[in-house]
Amino acid sequence: MVHDRQGQLIFQRPQSKGPLGRKSQRPFYFGRRCWTKAVRGRLEIWPLPLVLPVFLSLSLAFMMVFMQAGLVSAAETEDVAFGLYTLGAFPSDQGLFAQGGNPSDTRIANGVGAGIKVAVFPHYFNKLIGIELESSGHGSEITFSSSTSAGSLASTNLWVFNSMVNLILRYPGKELVPYIGVGGGLSDGMLTHANIPGRSDQDFEGAWTFGYQFLGGVQGNLTEKMYLFSEYKYFSANYHWTQLALDFRSQYVLFGIGLRF
Repeated sequence: MVHDRQGQLIFQRPQSKGPLGRKSQRPFYFGRRCWTKAVRGRLEIWPLPLVLPVFLSLSLAFMMVFMQAGLVSAAETEDVAFGLYTLGAFPSDQGLFAQGGNPSDTRIANGVGAGIKVAVFPHYFNKLIGIELESSGHGSEITFSSSTSAGSLASTNLWVFNSMVNLILRYPGKELVPYIGVGGGLSDGMLTHANIPGRSDQDFEGAWTFGYQFLGGVQGNLTEKMYLFSEYKYFSANYHWTQLALDFRSQYVLFGIGLRF
């Protein structure tokens, strides 16, 4: 409103009206918008959908910081080791039962494979004793002379997959870390492309059983966190398939690389 010197009204600013002819009111927002900076005398407004990603990103960042602090705290009380390795398998030719007997010319081929393992050494045991989880697999082949078909050779592919829990005793040296251990777990012997006369062969047949192993090895520290390792294992498991059984005994030689946390 504008008045002259005598107090008479000479100008009144018209009031804006809404779409229904009502007097417009200042909109009320509760948790829907946030004010930022002034741009050319007006305020730039961010709606809620744009604020949420920012809030969630900051929350995730704080969670990562707290998790990192927790990992540092855990690292102060225990050693955690993670390793990948390749292996050579050298199985015994003994222990096969097929076609009602034990073939004298059984041949179980050497094989190669790979594995992964994670070990934890608690501070409570001065980081000398630890528990290790391990998973590995390799291939092989079984051949023998068939007793039901003279002059014919029976054969099948053999795949061995092991999931083991090991108890490890080590000496935590600065450069070399020797260790020994014993473990047990589940072992799966799988047959593929079996060609055995007198047997109703299947393209695929598996046999789950309990397996155990003895091991010993040494780690060579490259840095405070990284190391190389070599390991020897003796493994035992008894597999039973349809009209075929094997007392599997094998020696393993491992070479791998690991990280320590």
